[in-house]
Parts: sequence; structure tokens; C-alpha cells
Amino acid sequence: MMLRLLSFTLLLLGLLSWSASSLNPLEIKGYKFFDSETGEEVVIRGVDYYPRPNNGTLDHNSYDYYTNEHRHMWQRDIEFFKELGINAIRLYAVDAERDHDEFMCAMQAANIYVIVALAKDCPTCAITRDKSPDCYPPELKEQGQAVIKTFSKYPNTLAFSAGNEVNHFAPPNNPEWNGVCQKKFMRDMREFIGSCSTIRKVPVGLIVADSDRDKNVLYYNCQSDPDDEYENAEWFGLNSYVMCNADAETYEDALGLKLLQQNFERYNYSIPVLMTEFGCLSDTFPTVRGYEGQRTFMQAKWMLTQKDLRDTFAGSFAFEYSIEKANAGQESPYPFQKFGKQSYGIGYFEPEFCNDVNIPCQYRPLPSFDFLKEAFDTSDMYPPTTEDKFVVPSYRKGRTECPESFPSISSLTWDADEWQSLSCPPSPNNFVCPVHFDAEYQQPQSDCDFCISKRKTLYFCLAVVVAVLAYYACRNQKRRSKNYTNIDEKTSEGRGDSSSSTGLLNCPPALGGKYFQYQAVESDSSLDERTKLEQP
Repeated sequence: MMLRLLSFTLLLLGLLSWSASSLNPLEIKGYKFFDSETGEEVVIRGVDYYPRPNNGTLDHNSYDYYTNEHRHMWQRDIEFFKELGINAIRLYAVDAERDHDEFMCAMQAANIYVIVALAKDCPTCAITRDKSPDCYPPELKEQGQAVIKTFSKYPNTLAFSAGNEVNHFAPPNNPEWNGVCQKKFMRDMREFIGSCSTIRKVPVGLIVADSDRDKNVLYYNCQSDPDDEYENAEWFGLNSYVMCNADAETYEDALGLKLLQQNFERYNYSIPVLMTEFGCLSDTFPTVRGYEGQRTFMQAKWMLTQKDLRDTFAGSFAFEYSIEKANAGQESPYPFQKFGKQSYGIGYFEPEFCNDVNIPCQYRPLPSFDFLKEAFDTSDMYPPTTEDKFVVPSYRKGRTECPESFPSISSLTWDADEWQSLSCPPSPNNFVCPVHFDAEYQQPQSDCDFCISKRKTLYFCLAVVVAVLAYYACRNQKRRSKNYTNIDEKTSEGRGDSSSSTGLLNCPPALGGKYFQYQAVESDSSLDERTKLEQP
């Protein structure tokens, strides 16, 4: 009985310390993502998430909406993430100095991984329009390292993005202009992670716009210095809008998408490739419920069902979750029923002048939301593999050849090299989400209140278990005392040995009757019989 109660106690303690976490960190093998614990392949089905309100002080670009302060915004959207059936979102900007615990735990409870941007919109917080090496502000190095220290602790941080479409800031057909800055920054972030044994090795990559495709794709997976293990990206993101023909109802008809796949097949890419933005706008898409140009997202379905696409891409992110009124409003005024070239959202916020401060925004899905949901929910998905069964072909194990037009990183002088790196965390941060993030994503208690309530629960349960153990021990003691009281008295009189080891268990009168004392004696036939009776 006591053994069972002890086992129950250990189980109880384990349950009390268990968190709502249900996601394991992902790891890369070859060009695919795998669950680090189960070994199952994880195919990314995501959406780009930037919940910009229609009006007010929060209506601007490159803002961190993912903090405890803005819980009312992202908590509102979780039920729609679940309805879409996504397993990942992509964030465009975060502030490392603010608290993101509740957001990341809520995403984890919803089984959602997160790609986190290392740069943000400020003069020294991203790669600039200047020519290399001046396009890499040294302050950016500290910005990126701070984000890494903040977000690497979360098990559902899928990856870090070192930049978004910096090739758009370069002169036409000249990605070399600032591409070396982008690669140098990415390389520095990888080196920082590699130098800190206390930081989880979250993969670092980057995202480019789909221009100068050959140059960009080859450059970021190559090594100009064969001795520099950090120079290449660990994953590659492509923002590509190639599926613009609403009449393409089969994969064979989607000529732009097929050409993209064939290009990557020729690159023999050895790292995961994510379609980090997709979903071309076209007025050829149907009008549904009065909304023009509703994207059907056939591409999202084909990315899951077609073997050649699955071998090429590790997943995709639809652009984007909500229409940004500041961008779309001129061509397509609220409520965005008219087709507009910037109406990218699969939903929008209402009322028209909501600001998510004193006028809450409510999300209204568009018909394209339902199309994307149907595409992600396909029943004929190409079967995923497992890490132990997946064999990387030999021709997809190496680095690509660097385009000659890009100068090597080591040939340039970098101000960031003189900028001191942040210190590594003193110990690993094995962050565990608290259990109060339940399946319904109710507003959590404050951390202090939660810790107090958890301790009280723990102490109460331990007290109950100890009391039950004491009860059974005293009950057994009472039963045995009836048989052995005389034996103890004889032994005490016969021996008179004050040096004998003594065990005393004080039980309440209701359980033990009187205090019961026994002595352990080496040789007494009557005690031998007692010992036999007491053995379990």
C-alpha cells in the first residue's frame, strides 16, 4: 500500500509540474524539418501574421503586436488560426525588450510554430539601401543577438529570419549591392548562436523577393570561404507570386509554379526552402459573396499533394492574415469588396475605424479564408516521412557554387566586427509554459498569482499524501502492537541494553492507542517470529 501511495505522490508531482506545452522543437535533416522528439516530418502550413488595425496609434508598419500588452489582439485571432488548420505563423518585427511569454505559450498551446524576424524598421535595425559593406549597421548586430536571446528559449520558435526582401533595396538586377551585407549579418547571428552553449540552436536563414532568382538562391547556400561553417543559410525563404491564373485548376496548368519547382530541382538545394509569401492577386479570381478577386489557393493544396513540390519545398506561408487598410484602402475602400492590388488579406478588421485601443477590432474572414482552409485540409496529402527513414540524396548534400559577381565576405571591412557581442546566457533557459494556458486560451492569471496558487496546490496535495501515509502506518502499527507488546517488554527487561537502536512512531490515540516502541534485537526467537510477520 505504501509503495502505491509513493508512486501516486511522484505521479502527482509530475502532473503539477507539467505544462500545457505540446510542441517539440524542430530540427533539420537535409532539406526537411522533423520533430526533434518523435522524428516525424513536419510540413509547414502557415500564414503571415501582422494584425494591423484600421486606425489609430497602432496603425503603422513594423510594430510588435505580440506582447502581453496586446493580448486582446492576438488572443482574438487564435480561434481563426485553429479553423484554418495552420501549424505556423511568421512575424515581421519584434522588440526583444518586451515580454512575449504569453504570446508564445498561447501559440504553443494552439500547436503553432513561429518564424521570428531578427531585424525591424528603424535606421540601424535592418540592412539598408547602401552599398556593401555600409549597408550593415553595427547596431543591427546587437539587435539580432537580443532577439535570439529572447526567442531561442521557446520550443516553438521554428527559425530566425535575418532579413526580408533586402534585394528590393538594391538597384535593379544587382543583388550584389547589399546582398553581402545580408549574408554577413546572417553569418554573424549563426556564429553567435554557435558560440553560446546555453542557447538552443535555432536555425537562421533569410527571405528574399523572387527576383534575380538564380543569383540569390545560389548565393545564400554557398561558401566563399570553405573554412567558414557559418557563412551559408540554414534555411531559405522565398516570397514568390507565380500562381496568378485563376483558370489553372490543375498543377499541370500552373506553368509559373512548375517553372519555379524545376528551377529549384536544378539547384540541388541542400537546405529547407520555404515559400514564405505566396498568393498572387488577380481580378481573374472569382467574385464570392460580393467580394471580387477571391484567391482560390490551389497552390496551397498542390504544395501538400504533389511529390515534386514536397521534395522541393518544406512548406509555405500564405500572405497574409488580414488586409492592411493603410495599403489597400485607396484602390479598394473599406469593406474591401472591390478588387485591389494591395488587398492581400484573407480577412479584414471591423468596424472601419477600429484601433484596438478604445475601439476593438473584430476579424471578419473573407471567402478566400475558406478557400485556404479547404486547401490546407486536403485529404490526399503526400505521405510524410520520418527522420530515421529519410535518406538525403548525395547530390543534395553539398553547398552551391557562389556566383562570381558577389565579393567574398572576407574581402570587405565590417564595422560590425568591432561591435562587441552580447554575453551568452549564464545557463540554459529551459523555458516551460505554465499550465494556465488551457485549451480555450482564457486570459491567464498574473505570473505572481499563478505561482502562488501553484505552490498552494502543491503543498496541499503533499500534505494530503503524507497524512494518508501516516494513517496507514499507524493503523498497521496498532494491529501489530497487540501481538508484540509483551515481547518488547521481555526484551527490554532481559537485555537492559541502552545502546540498542530504537524506532519510535508517535500515533494519535485514535490510531495507535498508546505510544508504541520497539527495539531491534539481534537474537531472540520470539523476535524472529515477529520479524517474519512484519515482512511484506
